Amino acid sequence: MDLFQILLFLHVLGAVVAFGPGFASMVVGPMVAKEPQHANFYARSQALAARAVVTPVSISMAITGGAMILDRGWSNLVGTTHWLEVAILLYVIAVVLSMAVMAPASRKLVALTSQPPAPGQPPSPALPATARRIRLMGMVLSGPVVVIVFLMIAKPF
Repeated sequence: MDLFQILLFLHVLGAVVAFGPGFASMVVGPMVAKEPQHANFYARSQALAARAVVTPVSISMAITGGAMILDRGWSNLVGTTHWLEVAILLYVIAVVLSMAVMAPASRKLVALTSQPPAPGQPPSPALPATARRIRLMGMVLSGPVVVIVFLMIAKPF
């Protein structure tokens, strides 16, 4: 096994580890909405997973991807590299959105779910709005992941 194959293995493994939890949250999130007593635990676990696993592993993908490019050379990565350029751009956009929008919203959701409302009071109106923002951003971020996987496999242009 050569260096490129090792880097490719680490890169693909990184994608599974970094982006898999986001797809699982599409199933678990609606369950929490039906059982709000678990909202804080879920919000804290998602924020911790993002901080401890998703973010560092997704950033490691830039390192393994860059190392593969250095190993093979930009022009030697299967003919034209427009597919790679688009994938890198989508990756950068997704990471920036994740750090600039999703991470602060996740921290806000943890804070909002840390204190139950006073007896007889409804939850803060910021709670469903923040949960909605996270849900929508999760769906938005899933799009580039799917497109990047397609581009990496099909190399269409």
